[in-house]
Amino acid sequence: MNELKAAQEQLIQQEKLASLGQLTAGIAHEIKNPLNFVNNFSDLSRELIEEVFEELENLEDSDSKEEIIAILNDVKSNLLKVHEHSTRADSIVKSMLQHSRASDGKREDKAFNALVREFVNLSFHGMRAGKAPINVDIEFKLDPEVGEVSLISEDFSRVILNLCNNGFDAMREKLKMVGAKDYLPKLTVTTGLLKDKIHFSISDNGPGIPKEIKDKILQPFFTTKKGTEGTGLGLSITHDIIKAHGGELQVETNEQVGSEFIIHLPLKK
Repeated sequence: MNELKAAQEQLIQQEKLASLGQLTAGIAHEIKNPLNFVNNFSDLSRELIEEVFEELENLEDSDSKEEIIAILNDVKSNLLKVHEHSTRADSIVKSMLQHSRASDGKREDKAFNALVREFVNLSFHGMRAGKAPINVDIEFKLDPEVGEVSLISEDFSRVILNLCNNGFDAMREKLKMVGAKDYLPKLTVTTGLLKDKIHFSISDNGPGIPKEIKDKILQPFFTTKKGTEGTGLGLSITHDIIKAHGGELQVETNEQVGSEFIIHLPLKK
């Protein structure tokens, strides 16, 4: 009865998360329109400032002219910052929409390193905006030789998010145990080329996975999280997606040192 009750609570929690996902997708669509306006008008304003600079060339040199040029340069610099940050926000919204979109099962050639960086950053921003944010040092070791990979991007993005989220959860637990004074959480993301495969790994310096449960973590519904915090489906789904892409998932772990999830994908033919 207790197990049934716990399962029921998890289902209710997942229904809430599904509803939240739909709401988030709707909000992301709405946010995209004003972001486009911000980008377009910042570009237009910079073009107008360039025209003003051209007109100023026809005026005689004076202190007032120098002052006007200085102010316009400040405005131009501000507009560049507005454009930079609105472009970044637009990228985050696009990632959210891509992740919330139902998969059509079609493979596309995707720049692998760009996809990895995009969704690792999205996972980090999601964690920082959550109820228990932590400071994490993220190190990217992305081999520029890794080019395009044939992927179902809506599915593989879930792999990246699941592995990052698990790493953040593990490091949060270790942070609670050892304290911020003696521990700096670090996530290392690596890509590279092997003979006939692409190597992709995400490693954390969390508490590691105990030997007695290492073989169980890929099983459906197995979770070490309490109550409704976890469903035990994240790694199981991740494993299934990787297999569907013809890849392999390996788990290397060392208690008190950390864990590494290693994925090998076939090279694009």
